Amino acid sequence: MPFRHKAFAALLAFLFGGLGINRLYLRQRGWWLPLSVTLITLPLLVDVSNWYQTPAFFVMMVPIVAGFVQALVIALTPDPRFDARFNAGSTRTNHSGWDAVLVAIATLMIGTTIMMTTIVLLMQTWFEHTLARS
Repeated sequence: MPFRHKAFAALLAFLFGGLGINRLYLRQRGWWLPLSVTLITLPLLVDVSNWYQTPAFFVMMVPIVAGFVQALVIALTPDPRFDARFNAGSTRTNHSGWDAVLVAIATLMIGTTIMMTTIVLLMQTWFEHTLARS
């Protein structure tokens, strides 16, 4: 069984969480779900004006934001708990330090910005749609 590095798993979730690459690395079930949502919704955004106000955009943002949440959870998980879950039976253990902390900081900065921007765009779209119906 291959050894899985905690900071690398968090980095994969930070960079490619919307594709589920981190879940594949950690050998989790359903790793393909974020990938399928992203691949189904991405073509629906091509050549669409105001693509950031379409339902497909908001559906696509779910696995992307979930990837940031997973990155934060993985980075902040204590090393013994991570090893017990993902490196059971291995003689090696994680000794994460600043690498996991830096991934957590970047995740909070960028992930929060993306999540808040998505919420703002959702509210704007909803208000514009509501006002247009009035």
